Amino acid sequence: MVLSACAGSAATEPLEGDEQEINSAISHQISPVVSGDYIVWQDERDGNWDIYMYDMSVGRTETPLFAGPKDEIEPAISGNRIVFSDENRGNYDIYLYDLDSKTKTQITLDRADQKEPAISGDIIVWTDRRNQDTDIYMYDITTKKETRITTDKADQSQPAISGNIIVWKDPRNGNDDIYMYDINTGKESPVVTDPAGQANPVIEGNYIVWEDRRDGNLDIYMYDLSSKKEIPVCIDPSPQKTPAISGGRIVWADGRIKGTNIFIYDIATGQENTVSTASEYESNPAIDGNRIVWQDKRKGTMDIFMFTEEGSGTGAAAGEETGDKTGAKESPLGIYPASTAVIAAYLIVTSGKNRKRKN
Repeated sequence: MVLSACAGSAATEPLEGDEQEINSAISHQISPVVSGDYIVWQDERDGNWDIYMYDMSVGRTETPLFAGPKDEIEPAISGNRIVFSDENRGNYDIYLYDLDSKTKTQITLDRADQKEPAISGDIIVWTDRRNQDTDIYMYDITTKKETRITTDKADQSQPAISGNIIVWKDPRNGNDDIYMYDINTGKESPVVTDPAGQANPVIEGNYIVWEDRRDGNLDIYMYDLSSKKEIPVCIDPSPQKTPAISGGRIVWADGRIKGTNIFIYDIATGQENTVSTASEYESNPAIDGNRIVWQDKRKGTMDIFMFTEEGSGTGAAAGEETGDKTGAKESPLGIYPASTAVIAAYLIVTSGKNRKRKN
């Protein structure tokens, strides 16, 4: 096996751009996702989990999208559509929110838990407990048709989707593997079935990316659907975890420097860069175009930070030129004062409520 460029490397050149603080309210803000001008995350400032959004196009305005007494968790976004899991009925259901029409639509009705939603275009996928074990389900927004994707008795989880391909983590062989389903053909197939554990799959176009334990710790691997080849993206004795992909570029949380920092890899050029090394508590990155977001504990609780790469578009993977790698400047977009009531609410929240989508 040919080792990736990161093997044995302590650090790489920094990506050029600006690092900015999106939110630092008293409490935890976790699981950020980004699409265009919208950053969405799971927020604990009112004593339970709510969904908040930051709109870069409208005066950089932060908005609570859903802030009821029950938990709203695990946001995902595609264009102007946000999906999330909502505990309003006493169990978790999947909801869709359209940013243009400002309408909220309940997608699932079963009284079992539906969680871990993902969305691509008109298709929503999630994990579903209605059959006792956990399965992957799909909903077509256009046809309003719900489809059960997996029927194996093992618990399938961590679904992701791009176009007509759904991927997920699957333990049916006695360890965690990555499987996929082609919506067009109706065919399910394994992507990787190595005896070690594979988890947190993500997909864009022909590229499926995941974290992999085959070398004794977490590394980043990739599968190219067009060439049917598996490629190690980053193999290193330090952990690499929770990848995301957009525009042919992969980001992840990396333990090579100190704690965990955010790294990026361009599939087309083979170039790896650091995105942020300002904190040792950076995790769960997401990427869209030239914007990368993550959760960051540098101030004691989890906050949302963003890095904007200099230039436009999605970087070298899309054929654009980027400047010299001179590093990032940090400038907060705004600090949001917390009221006495918010602080009091936060103080009574137990750490056990800090549920994250990615484990």
